[in-house]
Amino acid sequence: MKKNALLLACLIAFAGAGERYKDRMFDVSVERDVVYASGVKHLKKLNTISLGLLTYAIMNDGMPVYLYENETDLTSVNLHMDIYKPKNDSEKKRPAVLVMHGGAFAAGSKNDYDQHSITYCDSLAARGYVAVAVEYRLGITAVVKDKALTVDSLDFSRTVYRGIQDVRAAVRYVRMNADKLGVDPGRVYLIGNSAGAILSLENIYMDKESEIPAAARSVPDLGGLDAYGVQGANAQANAVAALWGAVHDPKIIEDVKKPVLLVHGKADSTVVFKTARPLSNIAGVLENLMPAAAASIGALAFHVNTPTLYGSYVIDSVLTANGVEHDTYFVDGQPHEFYDDPAETKNVQNKVFNFLYAQTQKPAGPERIVLALARPSQLKMGEDNRSFYLTGGNERPYAVADLRGRIVKSGMVFAGESVDLMDLERGVYVLRVKGERPLRFGLTK
Repeated sequence: MKKNALLLACLIAFAGAGERYKDRMFDVSVERDVVYASGVKHLKKLNTISLGLLTYAIMNDGMPVYLYENETDLTSVNLHMDIYKPKNDSEKKRPAVLVMHGGAFAAGSKNDYDQHSITYCDSLAARGYVAVAVEYRLGITAVVKDKALTVDSLDFSRTVYRGIQDVRAAVRYVRMNADKLGVDPGRVYLIGNSAGAILSLENIYMDKESEIPAAARSVPDLGGLDAYGVQGANAQANAVAALWGAVHDPKIIEDVKKPVLLVHGKADSTVVFKTARPLSNIAGVLENLMPAAAASIGALAFHVNTPTLYGSYVIDSVLTANGVEHDTYFVDGQPHEFYDDPAETKNVQNKVFNFLYAQTQKPAGPERIVLALARPSQLKMGEDNRSFYLTGGNERPYAVADLRGRIVKSGMVFAGESVDLMDLERGVYVLRVKGERPLRFGLTK
C-alpha cells in the first residue's frame, strides 16, 4: 500500500512538473513598490479638469487621468516596480520580463488588470521567469481654453520621451541587481501594451543621443537617455513583444537585429497599424478614460495634436527589408487592444508566451559591445542619386524603402552593374544592400 501511494505521488509530481518557461510550474511571490529610480523630475501642477477627474475617480473607483498645466513647475518623484518571482525556485540565471502598461501616456498603472499587466506578470513568474511590472511617469501638459482641452504635439513628444527614459532606467536596475534577483542580465525582455509598446520598441531602437526628439531638449531640457537612475549597465532589452505599438521614426530601426514580436489590429485607429498621428479618435479614447462627469467639470471639447507615429506595418516592412527575423500577428478588422474578444485574448497571450519561450532557447545576448574593424563601403551612388552600383564583391540582394518603411524597389545587384532608380518618384529613400550600411538618399526630379 505504501509503495503504491509513493508511486502515485511520484506520478502526480511528474505530471505537474511541466517545462520551465513553457508551463506553469511555480507558485508566485510579489515584492511591491521597489524603487528603481529616485529624485526623478516630473510635472507638478495638475490642471483643473484633471483635479476634478481625480476626485471623481477616487469616489467612483475609476481610472485617474493625469493632465498638467505646464512643463516648468516640477517636483521630484520616485519610480517603482513590482517584482514577481517563482517561489522555491533554485535557478539563479532566469530571464527577466519587464511589462509596460498602456493608457495613452496619461492613465494606467503597473497594477492594471484590464490591460493584463498583472496577468502577464503572474503567468510568467509561474513559468519560471522573473517578471517586473514597471511604473513610468504619466501625464501630458494640456491647456484648458474656451472649455476645450488642448494638447500640443511637442508636449506630447516630451511625455513619450520621459517614458523612454524610465524604461531604460528600469532595464538598467534589473541588470545591475541581476545577482540579487536571480536574473540572467543577457536575457532581459520587454512586453509593452499600447503606450507601453511604443516605449518598448523605442527602447531597443533609440540608441543614440542624436535620435532624441528635439522637443525633449527644449526648455526645460529633459536630459539624456540615461539622465538618472542606476548607471553602469546596458539600458536596452534583448527582445520585445509589442502589442499594438509604433516608433516615432523608422530610421532609428537601422540595422538593429534584436528579436521582435509585433501584434496589431489592422483596424486600429488609436495607435495606427500603418502611419498617422496617434489618438486621432481622441474624443473616444478620452471618453473611455474619463467618466461622463468630465463635461460637467468643463471639458466640452478635446483638441489633441500628436506627432506622427509609424505602426507595426512599417516596422515589419523595415525589418523585412533589413533581413531581420521577427514574428508578426496582424488581424483583419480588429481595433486597438482587442482584449474584449476572448478568443483573440488567448491567441495574443499564446503568441507572447511562445515568443518569449523561443528566446530562452537561444544563447544569451551580449552585455558588452564588440567593435569590429570597418571595411570600406563597396556601395556607391551614381550622379544625382539616379543609380547605384557595387565596386566589388558577390551578387547581393537590395531593397529601397521610402521613409514610411514601404519597399518601393528590390532585387539583386552585381559588382560593376548599375541599378537605375529613375523610376522612383521624387522624395527621400533608404537603400539597403546586404553587407553594407543603409544609405539615405534623395531624388529631386
